[in-house]
Amino acid sequence: MTVEDKLREITKCFHAMRGAAKRHDKKQERFFHSFNHQELHAIVYIGDSGASRMSDIADNLQLSLSSITGLVDKLVAKKMVRRIRSTEDRRIVQVVLSDEATKLYKDAMSQHMDFVRDSLNALTPHEQDQLLSLFKKIATSMKDRRRD
Repeated sequence: MTVEDKLREITKCFHAMRGAAKRHDKKQERFFHSFNHQELHAIVYIGDSGASRMSDIADNLQLSLSSITGLVDKLVAKKMVRRIRSTEDRRIVQVVLSDEATKLYKDAMSQHMDFVRDSLNALTPHEQDQLLSLFKKIATSMKDRRRD
């Protein structure tokens, strides 16, 4: 198989997986129908990371600090997050999910994990380990290229 053939096959596989993920995402809309893409990413990041500094959210979402301030303002207005000022250094502001957002996040992540688990059932445990290793290698390569 030539490199071009491999690229085509990989692309077909990614398209098939993306299609399945989109169908799964449609099911998730009931959880997150009133949020835009960036708001969802912020909720997931904070849910994964716990209390997060504004600058860390900005770095993760690859947005400016002023953009994150506006984004967090919208999430505060929707009662999805709260700002907490550090007692040691008032300049440091952390953002945490509200109780409602935490419940939404946990429910959505549970469904997402079920989707991924069902997908991985097509592979043996050894193949799952290989897939994880390969995805980590690709992700590292992509991060390194993004820094350049």
